[in-house]
Amino acid sequence: MSELLKILLVEDVATEAELAVRELKRGGLLVEAVRVETRADFLDKLASFRPDVILSDFSLPNFDGLSALAIAAEHAPEIPFLFVSGTIGEETAIDALKRGAVDYLLKTNLQRLPSAVTRAVDEARGRAARIRAETRFRDLIEFAPHAIVVIDQHGMIEIVNSEAESLFGYPRSQMVGASSDMLVSAQYAQWHAALSQGNAMPSSSVTFEIIGRRSSGAEFPAEIGLSPLPTADGRWISTVIRDISERRAQDERLARMTRIRTILGSINSVILRVRDKQVLLDEACRIACEQGEFIGAVIGRIETATALVKPAASAGIDTEFLQHLHVSIDPTVPAGQGLVGTALRERQSMVSNDIRHDPRLKLWRAAFLQRGYRSAFVLPLMTAQEPFGILALFSDQTNAFNEDEQRLLSELAADISFAHEFIDKEEQINYLAFFDSLTGLPNRALFLDRLSSLLAIDAAINAANNAASNAPFAVVLIDVERFRRINDSFGRAAGDEMLRVVARRLRDCLPDAGYLGRISADSFAFMIRSDRDETDVLRRLDEEVIRALSEPIQVRDKSVRLSVRAGIAMFPSDGMDSDSLLRNAEAALKDAKTAKARHLFYTAEMNERTAEKLALENRLRHALEADQFVLHYQPKVDLQSGEIVGMEALIRWEDPGVGLMSPLSFIHVLEDTGMIVDVGIWVIARAHAQYQAWQAAGLVVPRIAVNVSQMQIRQKDFVTRVLSILDANASTQLELEITESLFMDDTDPNASRGKLSAMREVGLTVAIDDFGTGYSSLSYLAQLPIDTLKIDRSFITGMTTSNEHMAIVSTIISLAHALKLKVVAEGVETVDQREQLKLLGCEQMQGFLFSAGLPADEMAAMLRRI
Repeated sequence: MSELLKILLVEDVATEAELAVRELKRGGLLVEAVRVETRADFLDKLASFRPDVILSDFSLPNFDGLSALAIAAEHAPEIPFLFVSGTIGEETAIDALKRGAVDYLLKTNLQRLPSAVTRAVDEARGRAARIRAETRFRDLIEFAPHAIVVIDQHGMIEIVNSEAESLFGYPRSQMVGASSDMLVSAQYAQWHAALSQGNAMPSSSVTFEIIGRRSSGAEFPAEIGLSPLPTADGRWISTVIRDISERRAQDERLARMTRIRTILGSINSVILRVRDKQVLLDEACRIACEQGEFIGAVIGRIETATALVKPAASAGIDTEFLQHLHVSIDPTVPAGQGLVGTALRERQSMVSNDIRHDPRLKLWRAAFLQRGYRSAFVLPLMTAQEPFGILALFSDQTNAFNEDEQRLLSELAADISFAHEFIDKEEQINYLAFFDSLTGLPNRALFLDRLSSLLAIDAAINAANNAASNAPFAVVLIDVERFRRINDSFGRAAGDEMLRVVARRLRDCLPDAGYLGRISADSFAFMIRSDRDETDVLRRLDEEVIRALSEPIQVRDKSVRLSVRAGIAMFPSDGMDSDSLLRNAEAALKDAKTAKARHLFYTAEMNERTAEKLALENRLRHALEADQFVLHYQPKVDLQSGEIVGMEALIRWEDPGVGLMSPLSFIHVLEDTGMIVDVGIWVIARAHAQYQAWQAAGLVVPRIAVNVSQMQIRQKDFVTRVLSILDANASTQLELEITESLFMDDTDPNASRGKLSAMREVGLTVAIDDFGTGYSSLSYLAQLPIDTLKIDRSFITGMTTSNEHMAIVSTIISLAHALKLKVVAEGVETVDQREQLKLLGCEQMQGFLFSAGLPADEMAAMLRRI
């Protein structure tokens, strides 16, 4: 035994105690011993020392071993108690063992002491473990959420919990000791007998269904799980019993709803491909019987001349019976007073869930019952708000059509009616109202209509299950990238063929191709049903859809590889109706385009952000009118001399209600709304005016850089407006900072390049800001009218800890020098960064290490100190 054993010695002779401890150590035990010789000390150490074992002499001057044994049995019965004495007789020893001692040894024979102590401790720990296990076992049974019954090898009930009392209605005292036959049918006894036969005992639980019996005699379907218990003989059985009445009923309801949903899906598939009315009606009846498990289905048309309803299609019903079936819409004759005539006149469905006792069907009752019909459901088929026929469904069960099924079957009748009307018209204009003529896909209106039907089906099934949907689905909107370029490069005919290929690939790769539509010129919408969550939607979109669309397309003997972006809206979190889902998918697609992301989800917070953005836009318009913008100036410093050699004008918003606001909180709104054009001109004018004011005050003013957006430069009058600000008779030194993406995304880069050249001609310089984050080609960069490259702060921040960032910074500096450009490092915040930049040959830096952006008066004070 390797762990430390705590020994409490009841011994009045110290040397005797030392001999016992020495013998224990000689036996290989690691011990910590405490000796007591009085009753008070024994009680104290028993509580504070908490020994693993007690060794006691039998006779002490002021205390005796039997008294110590009695105290130990009362206060710590779990601690093994051994007598070690030189004056104990056999009868006395036997009496001590009866009182609770686990062993006795003579002091003249201590060689057995280590093994006796080890055995006593092991046995005590084993007893404690068994007691804990038994307690846990009984607690687990008693507080289990299901009824538990423990049966012995003879099928007799040994243990039950409170849930079993509640389930069966018997008190515990009546069940314990009784046969299990009182609770379950005889089949259980057969299972139990088989499982209790030696080798037949399973290694794991066995679950099956059976009939349970309550104390009232009522029977109910039950699920039983049999598990072997690890008892001494291994023959006891633990039985977990669940009442599955509600589950059975729910499964039956779900199965019926699923069948109807299957019918709807199949009918929709038929509607997509069938253009013959008779084929459509025949298929509808066939599908209703085969997939919906109805024993009869018939579609009848109104014969206007006779006011009769004549069979037009059927399944599961013999032809002779149909030929002699006399049904009218005239309420004055008996044949018009049944379900069919009433449904057509009132333009609503009619149900009979018990044909045997329904007086409305007395004219046809005998024939119906002879063929096994027990329930019937009749739905009017409508075109242009007028009935043209009926769909009648028959079941061999009473109460076959509940409210949820009736609602779904009404959708079926509506789909058949829609398809019938659609085929009946046959004009191309009607076709174009619902389908895209180029791809043959549903257009926006039909896509939304089908999506609405899907939502109604899901809602009905969820209501039947009395639960929310466990399988959300996504509405996905994809946009073909650079579609206009393909049209421009290869011609419209090639672009049309490309769209047809995209539509065909989408139909082939989507399992729910019935929910696919062309929404706009180069946008397609479809539904993806997830088995789990939005992660599964994204996986399927990538692996099934985007992968299929990324395969090259042959356009006029050239292989073109398409790319798409996607916006995704999840039901129900992003919308509860078709309009909301598609609208939110469009918003997500717009965000994906802006962020240049392959796909983005829509979030509910987007509406809130939109409202906030609109309010911020209004405040910004007022800020421009009320002159609430101010400029702060951040110095640029020569890395070798430490002198200020330039500065950047940074816009701030002095919002009266908020205070000074960073551009990060409003620049994006200025760009999205186009206000950046006017604000940008304001910045140039203010920086120019400040330069003139400082110069007039006698200050040596370095060049001031101002940021210019892509939208500003692309304005036709950009050069004119800037030149109108500059005073030809007064010197000025401004630098225009642009991002490298200006030229990479520009549809007319020559025009932008000409505008910047015009600015340089009047003394302004040009810098590329945030360099390194775009995708500029070196050959193109060499052609630009620029003077300076500003390295993006993200590379500066990581250069001292990342070899990759250090390599990027070094490359940019070398590239700039090769092109005879100055280099400014942005965001320099540490001495290490500054020293590394010096070593790499960077000319200038800008960042908090030297100074943050300063108001004009503080910047002037800094210039005076130069």
